[in-house]
This record gives sequence, structure tokens and C-alpha cells, in this order.
Amino acid sequence: MSLEKGCRVAVETCMGVTPKDHTLVVSDEGSKNIGEKLKDILLETTPHVRYFNLDIYGERPLKKLPLSIEKAAFDATAVFWTAKAVEGELENVRGPFMKAAIFNGRLAHMVNITEEIVETGLTADYNKVEKFTNKIQSMLKGVKEIKVKTDRGTNLDIKVGKYKWVATTGILRLPGEWHNLPDGMVYTVPEEMEGKAIIDGTLGDYFDSVYSLSTVEESPLKIKIENGKPPQYLELECANPDIEADIKEYMGRNQCSSYVGEIGFGTNLFLDRLIGSMLLDEKCPGFHIAFGDPNQDMTFAGWTCPEHIDMVIQRCNVWFDGKKIMENGKYLPDITQH
Repeated sequence: MSLEKGCRVAVETCMGVTPKDHTLVVSDEGSKNIGEKLKDILLETTPHVRYFNLDIYGERPLKKLPLSIEKAAFDATAVFWTAKAVEGELENVRGPFMKAAIFNGRLAHMVNITEEIVETGLTADYNKVEKFTNKIQSMLKGVKEIKVKTDRGTNLDIKVGKYKWVATTGILRLPGEWHNLPDGMVYTVPEEMEGKAIIDGTLGDYFDSVYSLSTVEESPLKIKIENGKPPQYLELECANPDIEADIKEYMGRNQCSSYVGEIGFGTNLFLDRLIGSMLLDEKCPGFHIAFGDPNQDMTFAGWTCPEHIDMVIQRCNVWFDGKKIMENGKYLPDITQH
């Protein structure tokens, strides 16, 4: 029942699908149960439902987005993507798909979703998630300096304000909108940033399927960030040589791959623990950083990048212009009060 409830929340509350919507679901073998459940629920509301299984088009990674899926995405007004992230598809498959999906419609981007994520993160009260997310965004609009520290050694000084703070609440109604579901997050691009980040939480893109949360917790990444325009990573080390080598390779693919492309705060108060999936974990109350693409269409940052990797830092203490708002990874009670 939790799977059905979560999918129904996605369709009815988050996307607000109506009988007039032309809908599309793109799944794969790993998320077929979720995709088919979404399709069944959509058919209760609208006869305009198309469904594709990405894996029938060939061995992953696919070299390009199948034309039939691209056309269906352009024609749709409400789109759901549940397929997994595969190395090599971000630029050639998912990127073009997302552009097509928001051309006429709105997109629930649910990459790497599992039944656990649906049951944990999509059964939340998204009207309340929206309210708290908008509250944090309002608090941040006038903030100039953010401080982030942890007992494990994270110590970041961040200047913000040049780029837009973006709130993703999980509620999508307008063409051109897309959110990662489950949702609940506020993010921007730092204007200036320096210090050390100890990454002891979930790694993003496809790395959360390569390295477990416990593996990263035991051997955290230590990243020195140099101030610049934009800020970028200067040094990176990890006691796990595989993690170190893989992340250095990823963040060295292009010059932009090393830029700090995002800082963000999870705002879904219905989540109380990380599970090792970035789709969910960046929405959990706390702080994360990303390198690479800054989602310039939303933040108005001045560059794009083929790469984007989010990284969660656990148990953060955070200050907005000197006011403490988070302790040990939890918002202070006066922040969460309505």
C-alpha cells in the first residue's frame, strides 16, 4: 500500500494531473514496478498516457535519446522519469530528455528511484513540505554569509546573494517546471567559498550505486575548496583509493567539473535519516554541496557543465549571517515552528 500511496501522491498532489493532461512515464527494468504503478494511477485520471521502458532500446548506456521517447516528451504536459542514472547518459540521454519534457510540460524527475524511496519520501505531506521550503527560501533571500562546520572537520565560509535561491517544493503545476521527486530543497550557487569539506554522506550522480553510504562514512572525502570565480576544488584525498581515483577522474573531466555548482539545504521534515540514495538524501534536513553544472536556467549562474555531482555532509552546524539555524544536522526548534 505504501508504494501505491507514494505514487498516488506523486500523481495527484505533486504533479496535480488532470483529465486534460497528456502524460508520459519513462522507466527501465529496475524501476518497472514503479513506472507501471504510476501508469495505472494516471489512467484513473486521464486517457492520455504513454509508457516506455528505456532498456528495450539497447544496452545501457544508450548513446542517444530514442526519437520516439523524445517526441513523446515534447508532446506531453506531465512527465515522469523513473529510470536509473547510468554513466555516460547524463549529457546524451537525460539532458535532452529533460529539455524535451519541459518544452510543453512539467517533469517529475525520479532518477534512481526505488520502492524504498517511494515509500519513505513520497508519502510525505507535500503541502507542509512546500510551506517549510518556502520559509527557508524567504529566510535566505537577504543572507550574505553562510558558515558550515562539523565535528569531523568541515569548515566552510560561503558568500551568497549574487545568484538566485531556488526552492523545489515537490509541487509542480506550470510548464517548464521540473523537480527531483521526492523533494524538499533550497539551493543556490555560491558567489565566494573557501575552506574544507569533509564528505561523509551520500555521493551523487551514479556514485550512490557504486559506493554505499557506510563506505563513504568510514572513508570520507576531504576536499579543499579555493576561492575564485567560481570557487573550485583545489585538493582532494580519501583513505579509500577507489573513491579518491573515481571522484578525481569525474571532477577532472572538464574545467567546469571542479567548480562548486551548488550549495543546498534539505527541507523535507518528514525525512529523518539518510538511506544512501542522493535522490532522497539531499532532501533530508541538512546541507549538501555539488560540483559541476549550476543549473543556470534556475540560478542564473554564468556557465554550464556536462557533469554534476552532489555530495552530502552529515551533522552540520549552520549559521545564516551569524544566526545559528542548524545544529548537528537538525534545524533548531524556532526555525521549524509554524
